Amino acid sequence: MNVKKMIVMICAIGFLVACKKDPIGTQKTPCSTSNPDFLFLYSNTAQQQQQQLLDTNFVDTEVHSYSFEVNVPKTICSVGYQSCAGLSQIPYLIEIRDSAANTVLYSGSHLFDSLAMSYVSIPPLSLVPNHTYTVNRIQTNWPIYITQTIGRVLFQPGSFTIQFPINHGALKITSSHFYGNGGPSVNYALPCIDLVYQ
Repeated sequence: MNVKKMIVMICAIGFLVACKKDPIGTQKTPCSTSNPDFLFLYSNTAQQQQQQLLDTNFVDTEVHSYSFEVNVPKTICSVGYQSCAGLSQIPYLIEIRDSAANTVLYSGSHLFDSLAMSYVSIPPLSLVPNHTYTVNRIQTNWPIYITQTIGRVLFQPGSFTIQFPINHGALKITSSHFYGNGGPSVNYALPCIDLVYQ
């Protein structure tokens, strides 16, 4: 066999191997933060003038959380949050819990940007439709003042309650909770903790 034919065969084999199609079911759906259900729900709710909600940094408690359901199977792949400026170098504990079973499904400490929403990847977490889950943002390592535990929230000045449930797409937020060195306050505001699906 001459050298030219051997080179052509090697290139052809390499081309076929490189273009081999993945078997069905092995391709992963990307984890995209470009248009998640939560951020659309959050910004859309903030713009509803009849509720007159403010989008601001507020509520100085160690735990900011909300309970939610999905109406179709979903898989969480990333969590987004924006740190308080004084805590940008101190990790926040993020927990996702099965509310009915009272079990922790995910727990991890992460740093978040203080200038904008930033995201961390988490191991894929499958959600069952019409089952209640809770996401907690926990900060117990505040340096000097409890006011450093504030976070971005939607709230209604004067009434100090938000009407739940709030729906968008597959996501339904059923309640919110603020506690730890303050509170407890139920449905006081909606914390901006983004959950991103595959």
